[in-house]
Amino acid sequence: MNEKIFNLLLDLGLTEYEARTVNTLFKFVEADAPHISRNAEIPKTRIYDVLEKLKTKGIVLEVYGRPKKYKIIDPKEVFNNLFDIKRKELDIINKDIDHILTKEKWTDHSVVDEKVLQVKNLKDYNKLLSQELRTADKEILGFTHIDDRSDALKETFVNEDLKVKLISKPLTKNYDFPKNIEVQEKNHSMDAFVIDKDKVIMSLNDLTVPKKTYHFTVLKNNPSLTKAIVTHFDDYWKKC
Repeated sequence: MNEKIFNLLLDLGLTEYEARTVNTLFKFVEADAPHISRNAEIPKTRIYDVLEKLKTKGIVLEVYGRPKKYKIIDPKEVFNNLFDIKRKELDIINKDIDHILTKEKWTDHSVVDEKVLQVKNLKDYNKLLSQELRTADKEILGFTHIDDRSDALKETFVNEDLKVKLISKPLTKNYDFPKNIEVQEKNHSMDAFVIDKDKVIMSLNDLTVPKKTYHFTVLKNNPSLTKAIVTHFDDYWKKC
């Protein structure tokens, strides 16, 4: 049995017995149920039920004769049919998600004025950072290293109404920034952002040094710290 094809069929939503049957028919094209049962290692008591389900999915045809045989359709059509079925299922799930997100009452994550978060790796750190950056309405100022933050910043790039100014450590590759994104390159030791001059996101670790855990803080309604970082940012920006 081709393991790669078998696993792909499972990913497309077939059961183990269905995937075994399709994999076997890819090899023989056409066969009777006992032959499929033996080669696919499926109990005789189950094979007819499996074949009926595959007929319903439109990827196996029943060929009348003595004995009755079953034929697989063209492999390209098999995968297209299964992909279409999977896509329709995902579309339904996506609609359910949209309905839940719009109809349910969710706790406002922005109401917490101060929190310190701990994560085990920079990937998780960037995920949380991305969530916080998405709360911005008008402006983001930040000290960062874009090479390490590119994924976290992607969603802020698509909001054309959002003004973003970043001071990044020197970049190792070129980025195509939209017009609403301004970037200046300069060496610095901070990883901090100010959102709408109201929320501060700041790493409590030196991110250039590998650690077992990483900590960063999210502070809201802290005018003293906000002003200090904004002033520091403006000074750096003028010197770049």
